[in-house]
Amino acid sequence: MAGVEKFRAELDRLDAQLLDLLAGRIKAVHEIGRMKQRSGLPVLDVERERELLTRILAMAGERGLSQHFVAQIFRQLIRYGRSTQEALLTPMQHRSPVVCYQGSRGAYSWLAARKFFAVRGGELRLTGTETYDGAVAALTSGEVDYAVLPLENTVAGFFHEVIDLISRGACAIVGEEIIPIDLCLVAVKGATLASLETVYSHPVVLKQCAPFLSTLDGVRSESWIDSAEAARKVHDDRQQTQAAIASRHAAELFDLAILKENISSNVHDATRFVVVAKESCPVDSLLPAKTSISLTVPNQAGVLSGIFSAFGERGINLGKLESRPALDDPRQMRFYLEIDGNGADDNVTAAIETVRRTAGSLRILGCYVDRAKLETESDDLLERARGSVQPKVQPPGPVQAKERQRQAAAPAKTAPVRPGTKGFKYDVARGGERSTVQVGNAVFGGGSFVVIAGPCAVENHEQLDTAARDVRDAGGLVLRGGVFKPRTSPYSFQGLGWEGLRMLREAGDRYGLPIVTEVMAPEQVRRVAEQADMLQVGARNMQNFDLLREVGRTDRPVLLKRGMMASIDEFLLAAEYIMAQGNFRVVLCERGIRTFETAVRATLDLSAVPVLRERTHLPVCVDPSHAAGRRNLVAPLARGAHAVGADAIMVEIHPDPENALCDGPQALSGQALAELVEGFG
Repeated sequence: MAGVEKFRAELDRLDAQLLDLLAGRIKAVHEIGRMKQRSGLPVLDVERERELLTRILAMAGERGLSQHFVAQIFRQLIRYGRSTQEALLTPMQHRSPVVCYQGSRGAYSWLAARKFFAVRGGELRLTGTETYDGAVAALTSGEVDYAVLPLENTVAGFFHEVIDLISRGACAIVGEEIIPIDLCLVAVKGATLASLETVYSHPVVLKQCAPFLSTLDGVRSESWIDSAEAARKVHDDRQQTQAAIASRHAAELFDLAILKENISSNVHDATRFVVVAKESCPVDSLLPAKTSISLTVPNQAGVLSGIFSAFGERGINLGKLESRPALDDPRQMRFYLEIDGNGADDNVTAAIETVRRTAGSLRILGCYVDRAKLETESDDLLERARGSVQPKVQPPGPVQAKERQRQAAAPAKTAPVRPGTKGFKYDVARGGERSTVQVGNAVFGGGSFVVIAGPCAVENHEQLDTAARDVRDAGGLVLRGGVFKPRTSPYSFQGLGWEGLRMLREAGDRYGLPIVTEVMAPEQVRRVAEQADMLQVGARNMQNFDLLREVGRTDRPVLLKRGMMASIDEFLLAAEYIMAQGNFRVVLCERGIRTFETAVRATLDLSAVPVLRERTHLPVCVDPSHAAGRRNLVAPLARGAHAVGADAIMVEIHPDPENALCDGPQALSGQALAELVEGFG
């Protein structure tokens, strides 16, 4: 035994030396990364790595070592080195981040978080949550700095719930991590396959292992929070009739026996996780990057071909394309795209801007380092080192290296600015091409004249039913109704709230009319959007920027009213807030501005209509009711709006204007509305 202990002590000494050498190697790699950053050289240098492995394999053979195992070791060292250089080029915004993941300690998302942040230094604090929604909520509320969520599994496909949460949330993808899934059937010691009655795991994991589970006669599967929590349950219950499907790491963590290894239906099973932050993070041009995009487009022939062409004609590879119907609007299709390229690249930007022209909404979910390209490039290096395969990537020559250096040093490009403006990006008129916004059967900006009508406020079933019938019979195409009312006096009627929204939805369905109603606060937007076909941002909220951002994250069309004291530029910049979040289905609404004139409630700025049509591609609506404040002026002002080129009007009606709870003096009767609409031909 003394001889054994002697050699064990020698092994300990050699292991310590190996760690010291590894630390020195990583330090040298880090310095090389700094030099690459200064000189504009790419992180991926396949030729150099090929030469390295060729030399290492030759040296391994001379020492009688297995070339296969030595190649495996150095492949991991190369990956580790790349990761440290990536961390140098894409530093995190937080030196000691708090990171939230779905699941518990030992879950694959926990492993992904540890792997991603391990090379970035600083003190890492991890916290788990039961749901994906909970992780995103913790991020957007500021409780944590990052969230790590699964995006795609090689067997189960995309996690659509996660894509939806990121698409709707005030967050962006800033990184990704790929974790091989080594699924094992684990149980308490003493359990056997024959003793099992129930197997617990995350539903996606159960799906991945369905073929194996089908071989277990009489054993039922039960969904659990996540795989690690399933392992915890089996450990805590201490029953030999239970098993969990979890990682080898979870089995070790909870002292469980592995009954069967590698039980996934795919031997190459892996899950891709995304790292999500509140703000996007630029990716250095020296790193391979991808850009994720969420968009909705009309469900029409040729639209998808146009998307392919926008990227294909510019030589941009479309790495992922996932489609689903837009459940709230069968005329729209939702797509999730991943393109190979940096979102800041001029070529990528031009392609995205082309797609925007046909998209109802488009949101860039993030630009981040292409983990697969950064890591798996080295998987071919062994074969290349043996001379059987030529490298796929050629190192840049002196000209390309200088160009990279010039691009890295160049100042960031900003959006084009029109003379005399403060810098607009999305509202710029597209060479005479105008946008259309469809709400039900109403098309704003399509050459027709849309009439929106309904009561100022939803008061009761009878009032709303009569008003909705009058709108339909008069030829109106959209039913309006206020359920949350911003009133000047706190003692005025404030609306029926959520009950009023339910009544408005029912009336719209009963008479075949899409509905539009006002949202007053960011926290109302999601719930209102579940019922309303169009969201209205009122004049008092035109510069409520948090509200504008929130409606911009929805797929719902937005009716944006001009503020009472707002200039045209301020009005258009408010629209920019919405479109900057990816929602381009915006209709501008002129409703009168406050001047020194007291003869009317507000001065209707009809000159704004042609000015807006000249300045922007967005449809323009006019609200004569709120401008006039008197019903006898509504019809002439509405005809004036039609004459100067408005795409729509929005007027208020009421079955009994004299007893209306809100803005009765300006409300038309159903008969007056019919006469007004008939006059438009």
